[in-house]
Amino acid sequence: MCLKPRPPLSRRVGSARGVTIIEATIVLAVAAILVAFAVPAASRSLDSVRLTRAMTDEDAIATAIDNFITENSFVPFTASGLSGGTVVQMLVSDGDIPTELTGVGSASWTTAVNGSTVDFLERHLVTNNPGGTGAYATGATGWRGAYINAPLDPDPWGNRYAVNVLYLKSTTLNDVFVYSAGPNETIQTEFTKDGVAPRDDDLTSVVRRDPGKTVP
Repeated sequence: MCLKPRPPLSRRVGSARGVTIIEATIVLAVAAILVAFAVPAASRSLDSVRLTRAMTDEDAIATAIDNFITENSFVPFTASGLSGGTVVQMLVSDGDIPTELTGVGSASWTTAVNGSTVDFLERHLVTNNPGGTGAYATGATGWRGAYINAPLDPDPWGNRYAVNVLYLKSTTLNDVFVYSAGPNETIQTEFTKDGVAPRDDDLTSVVRRDPGKTVP
């Protein structure tokens, strides 16, 4: 049997040479260019998802409050759930309190939860536990929640949603709206506003644009 001679060692080594420095540099440069194009696109996509989620959350909260008002024969919202109780000025979700821009006006957006003038949305719309200790009357003309699914998470940037519910039962000419400080996490929209128009990247969903009307 005739065997085919093996190629010299020098030829075998040469045919299995490694990647040169120039070739590796070209590959890395191409990869860097692809990443440079991909990262901004991915970032824009993520920003869009966050904005969409925030607006969806705000609309859901606004709808829940509207349903609460429709089904109850008493004027919301009070810290104890009782008529004549301490008026709740603002309801909030979980989350951090964002920074407030100097000169916005009212500092009410930054007030911490105290169970009286500022309380959690979940206590009023989900658990019927206003102030952490009270309860709204239940029945045909009372609290018939839950009005929204729990938990009420922070906005996509980790800050709380807030609603200036004080003006649901005030003759002061101001809108009632769900508020998020938006991507820059800075409050730039007034708490007290008739004809709300969110500033910069703030996000709002109107609960009631009916100045001066007493609810219900």
